[in-house]
Amino acid sequence: MKGGEESYSIKHVITPGKIMNYFLAGIRLVIYIGVFIIFFLIGAMVHILLFASQPQRFKWISFFTCWWAKTTCWILNFQFKIVGDELPKSGSLIVSNHVGTPDIFILGACFKGFFVSKAEISDWPFFNLLAWLGMTIFADRKHKRQVISIIQKIETRLNADCSVILFPEAQATDGADIVPFKSAVFESVVRAGRPVVPIALQYHDSNQPTIAYYGDSFFKHMITLLKNPRLQATVFVLPEIVAGPSRHQLAEISYASVRSRYLNREEG
Repeated sequence: MKGGEESYSIKHVITPGKIMNYFLAGIRLVIYIGVFIIFFLIGAMVHILLFASQPQRFKWISFFTCWWAKTTCWILNFQFKIVGDELPKSGSLIVSNHVGTPDIFILGACFKGFFVSKAEISDWPFFNLLAWLGMTIFADRKHKRQVISIIQKIETRLNADCSVILFPEAQATDGADIVPFKSAVFESVVRAGRPVVPIALQYHDSNQPTIAYYGDSFFKHMITLLKNPRLQATVFVLPEIVAGPSRHQLAEISYASVRSRYLNREEG
């Protein structure tokens, strides 16, 4: 029992490093609350002033969403580099592997566009408001009728020459491998005749799995990110795939492209 008590006390001892991490988390949280208020007001004004003009609303919402993501990356010290011969054209379906919350901030900072996100985010405090103002498309793939609505919303944005950012694994993974892509929403590309741009997102830290991974608790995950001094990542932009007649084929080709780059990432 005594040995157990000793190990417990050692494990939970408060070190100067831990104090600094919590201090960093507190500072970042205070700054981000201010950022949240600013972008909330901006988003609300854009929706009010451009309510009657959907194309203009799409344009300005995607613009400010990109700057919100860039600001978040700066606050949390997410450092990333883009590797690729060409950036996605406007009106592309951008598909990426999914690890955790940093994916949204980093990809949002790299590319102007709208996100397709799981329905659970609509229940997250603060994030749900920004997601709504950012015109995020919420996806609940359990309901077939809603999938049809999601496809139509993506198609509308693509036809308005706006890019859409999608995580077709439909789940966060621990980063060990890529889960096969769901094909349903690729139907929007078939209808709109727009290209698909695969993205392989890789994090560089010593954690296994990476600290970018959601894990079991979203709030614990966010606290970890707030305390973390720096997170580095590489965004591999892969060759675009021309829209074809089969959503299944598009999903398979995209998956193969992302997985091949991801598993051979150390060569890039």
